[in-house]
Amino acid sequence: MAKTPNRATPMSSPEIEEPVADAVMEAKMREIQALFEDRPRVIRQMQKILPPARVRLLDTDFIVFPKDNWTEYLMWRDRRLPEHQSTQDLRDKLKDSGAVIVDVGANAGAFSLPILKAAGAGARAILFEPNPRMAARIRRNIELNAFDNVQLVECAVSDCETRSTLQFPANGNLGQARVDLGYANGYEGIEVAVRPLAACLVEAEVDRVDFLKVDVEGLEDRVIAPFLQSGTAPKPRLIYFEVAHRKQWAHPLDTILADTGYQLIADYGENALYERST
Repeated sequence: MAKTPNRATPMSSPEIEEPVADAVMEAKMREIQALFEDRPRVIRQMQKILPPARVRLLDTDFIVFPKDNWTEYLMWRDRRLPEHQSTQDLRDKLKDSGAVIVDVGANAGAFSLPILKAAGAGARAILFEPNPRMAARIRRNIELNAFDNVQLVECAVSDCETRSTLQFPANGNLGQARVDLGYANGYEGIEVAVRPLAACLVEAEVDRVDFLKVDVEGLEDRVIAPFLQSGTAPKPRLIYFEVAHRKQWAHPLDTILADTGYQLIADYGENALYERST
């Protein structure tokens, strides 16, 4: 199994025990927010004190922590997944397929868990999340939905095996944590294991991948390129990844995708979906 990141850090506080807001508190917080919807600075300050809340999105239950994760905040504020359209499209594509799903940069599980639920009997998910705070949230969401077909691997994924610093931006958004690429405006950080995806899937006894999702804040090429070029790793039918930070890529990912038989089938702005045709 993958090495476990160092948990002796302020980033691994016992916040998971924080009480979840009840219906009365939820209504009050939304009422107050509505009063200041035209004052973004006030809204940002309010976000920092929002308690955990329970939401149900695309037939999947979540406990979200809006105060320090933009994805979870949007889930709470909008009652809708931030990448709703692409998540729904992939749920439709993989419905009742028994798909093997791999999610690198799983965050709170907001993207892959609804797809896993739609994939039905025989489906399986392997989620990669190196931040112990986010891993704890994923485990809670797994339990909330009674999933028994999810494996959580607590390491970062890149193009080599090493240890590195998982960096958190000064804005406090846990969803933007990344290794190797620093934040010039300051950051907190913890040491984590970094491993190639192919090696991790061998240890997890995964010999088939139907859907691979990668969102690692600018290191998508370091995950996908060596995986496709390994020669032994299973080629996913579908690959969905963030393209918003492509200027930071070191590998010619577009060329590698084309050379290994992938074609762009959907453009979601900051994300793209490729399908293997050969």
